[in-house]
Amino acid sequence: MMFSEILLVINLCVIAFFYGQYKKKVANLEEKVASLAVASLAVASLEEEKKMVAEEKKKEEVASLEEEKKKVAEEKKKEEVASLADASSSEAEVASSSEAEVASSSEAEKKDVNTWYTIEDGLSRYKGEWKNGLPNGKGIKYFYKTDSYIEGNFVDSFAHGYGKQTFEQTQTWEKTVPYYEGEFNRNNYDGKGEYHFGDGDYYKGMWKNNKYHGQGATYSLRSNRTWVGEYENDVKVEGNWVKGEI
Repeated sequence: MMFSEILLVINLCVIAFFYGQYKKKVANLEEKVASLAVASLAVASLEEEKKMVAEEKKKEEVASLEEEKKKVAEEKKKEEVASLADASSSEAEVASSSEAEVASSSEAEKKDVNTWYTIEDGLSRYKGEWKNGLPNGKGIKYFYKTDSYIEGNFVDSFAHGYGKQTFEQTQTWEKTVPYYEGEFNRNNYDGKGEYHFGDGDYYKGMWKNNKYHGQGATYSLRSNRTWVGEYENDVKVEGNWVKGEI
């Protein structure tokens, strides 16, 4: 073999050696770049997840505040309804004590069923059927304090049996007219009924003294979910959430 051929072989071996080293370095660099890309994706994913968690937390906080505002408004309405029941009770007692006197008088006033009469010391007005000087039978009663109407059956000035109470829209979040429809017991929500809030939420089920009590279902428009179960004095006792309305 000639010297030039030997030299060529040596050069080729050297080139092959350095090319192999170059390929290894390139492979290592590509592996590092791939690792960095994976790490970048992982960081981006974590950031996105953190952002989503923060957004969800913010939504939950807003929903919680709205729910708290609505709950306060609902409690206020329930207290007002209860106070109206007490006022009606006082009026009924006064009317009952003078009932015999009114009945014995030949000047007992005849009430027109289509005329509004102010009753309960100016706290409300009523038009409908009367008996013994008190609202008895079918009628409509307007309460000045709650700016609401009860239309239904009355017994001695109390809403009793089936009826509907409609409230004015007083809250900024109320898009529709809030109302209760169902059974009454001496002006109180008692028995089977449903309350529709002005934001689209509602409760359907059993009531006792103006509180959720017994089997019922609460629908949330915001989350499009319904809680179904047992209530006791407005508190969820046992049940579960289901998607949508039932």
